[in-house]
Amino acid sequence: MWQKLLDIQKRIAPEVVLELQKRSSILKQIEAHQPIGRRTLSRKLNMTERVLRKEVDSLYALGLIDIDKKGISISQSGIEVLRDLSPYMTTLDRRTDLARRLRDKYGLQDFFIIRGDADESPELQQELAKLMAEEFQKMLFDGAVISVTGGSTMANVGNYLHPADERLLFVPARGGLGEELGNQANSIASRLALATGGEHKVLYAPDNIGESALESLKAEPSVKEIAELNRKSHYVIHGIGEAFTMAERRNVDEETLAGLKDSGAVGETFGYYFDKEGNIVRKVKTIGLQLEDLESKKAILAVAGGSSKKEAVRAYMKMAPRNTILFIDETIAEFLLGS
Repeated sequence: MWQKLLDIQKRIAPEVVLELQKRSSILKQIEAHQPIGRRTLSRKLNMTERVLRKEVDSLYALGLIDIDKKGISISQSGIEVLRDLSPYMTTLDRRTDLARRLRDKYGLQDFFIIRGDADESPELQQELAKLMAEEFQKMLFDGAVISVTGGSTMANVGNYLHPADERLLFVPARGGLGEELGNQANSIASRLALATGGEHKVLYAPDNIGESALESLKAEPSVKEIAELNRKSHYVIHGIGEAFTMAERRNVDEETLAGLKDSGAVGETFGYYFDKEGNIVRKVKTIGLQLEDLESKKAILAVAGGSSKKEAVRAYMKMAPRNTILFIDETIAEFLLGS
């Protein structure tokens, strides 16, 4: 029940969750140090006295605290509320704690975590896409250029973006990778641009082409423009895939599949296949974003959900730039912490 309520409130009224966290922290501090003065309480909470005064007045009006000459104390009603709220806050705090521990262990910019195992429910895959869209939208600024990869989760991100005031440009990070049209980077760049009111570019360059054809394409002005935009883009948003799932989805030949197996491939992202140590074992010949371009970005937003991607994400962590923000589920988060 608590889990379902938390998920509903985070979708409909995220400010309610933040307010609950704040007031719960205030009540816990009061209970631990009662009776306590406002000034001392504000220091312990790292909150200004003006803001705290408003919260204390609200909690007093609700009958959750008592105030007298000795200071502020928690009331019996307040104790009961904290007890009833405990399982809710434990669920919320657990994800916050998982993210903190992952930041400490891996040193990446940030982690965002949803409940459960996304392999078990399409709804959780949608939740990952929604979370990524919400955090991505907060980062946007006028003139931002965003490199976009393909994939099913990327296709869903556009469902949760809304029109932006900023001028935005979405650029496909790769050419066509053999996936169905709706999951290719060109289509997704168009979709994200439509959702935000931005603009997009199209890369007319298939992947897995011969060396001579690749060099010829690189000389085309429109292709050179896309390559340059990807090099200079401010953000990258991409998915992390399990190596053989992605290879089969892209209809690679048996010889290539055997090569990936022999090399120990476990994961794939924008055309790079890598082993469990994060070493690149195969690179799809293409025009677009390159690994060496990533360090200069403001942020790289990467997403993966489901127990089937645990090994791929763990390997990705060994090659992920420090400016990466990772969106995962609890199953993957716990696996990374236990690795």
